[in-house]
Amino acid sequence: MSRRLLPFLMLLACLAVPVAGQAVSYKTGISDQVPSSFLNPLFQPLGLSAARYITPYDVMNLPAGSPDRVALSQWVRNAGGQDLLVSFEHSHTRGRERHVPNVAEYTKAIKLFLRAFPKVHSISPWNEANRCQRRVGSGANAFYVGQPICHNPKRAADYYKATRTACRALHRRCTIVALDILDQNKVGPSVGYVRQFLRYARPFPAVWGIHNYSDTNRFSTQRTRALLKATRRGQVWLTETGGIVKFGKSFPFSPARAARALRCMFTIAKSNRRIKRLYIYNFSPAQPESSFDAGLINPDGSKRPGWNVVKRRKAGPCHR
Repeated sequence: MSRRLLPFLMLLACLAVPVAGQAVSYKTGISDQVPSSFLNPLFQPLGLSAARYITPYDVMNLPAGSPDRVALSQWVRNAGGQDLLVSFEHSHTRGRERHVPNVAEYTKAIKLFLRAFPKVHSISPWNEANRCQRRVGSGANAFYVGQPICHNPKRAADYYKATRTACRALHRRCTIVALDILDQNKVGPSVGYVRQFLRYARPFPAVWGIHNYSDTNRFSTQRTRALLKATRRGQVWLTETGGIVKFGKSFPFSPARAARALRCMFTIAKSNRRIKRLYIYNFSPAQPESSFDAGLINPDGSKRPGWNVVKRRKAGPCHR
């Protein structure tokens, strides 16, 4: 009897062990700042189910007709049934771009946002907290990229805790992406930021956000693996990633290279069971004055090669 049962028990044991490389389930979405993207006839065929938007933390302190408030409202309206994630960043008000809000100020601003947008249940307290701020352009056309808390992981943890407080105060069930971290070419400082953040983040984060552009576009996995190890446990959402079509001298214009990077992106996304979401940046092409372009479509509205990669969810090698 025991000899007859042995093959059956061995079969059960094999079924219980995950097969290396088997598909891992994750939700695929878009991170895009253009409200009209959802209305483009090429958007729906991609079958995306989640969407992410970045807005200043004090957006609800602005006049109702201000560009940031109008764009946010249009984006939420056009997104329709997408699972919405909103990520906050520095103020866009001239003269306040480098202002670091205290906890009370931040909490008040987030409560105003939550009251205004009950459809949003996922919040990222601060976008790319570790990316240092710099001024781009001059005169009236100057603007800031990066964040003023890039050397202050304690303040990033404060915003995480303040967001939890705001959601509880309004009896709102929120999913909070505790920290949005940019991998960067040299990942060591990013890993250090995570470790410092963990000294102050209470309770231990349930969801982390990683922007792994450097891995995806350099056809590597080492930075993502380093950040997965540093965050230790909990879900990981790749809240910004994608194939760079052009970006400075490092990435000259090449839709074909971007498509290959998108294939690597899908390979990374299914490489670890902790990765539960993937937000591709972005659908729309860059504005003519922008040095960064990761769009899935061309300015004339036609498809780029990356569009087909995303449509098919086609994974590919992470080596050149």
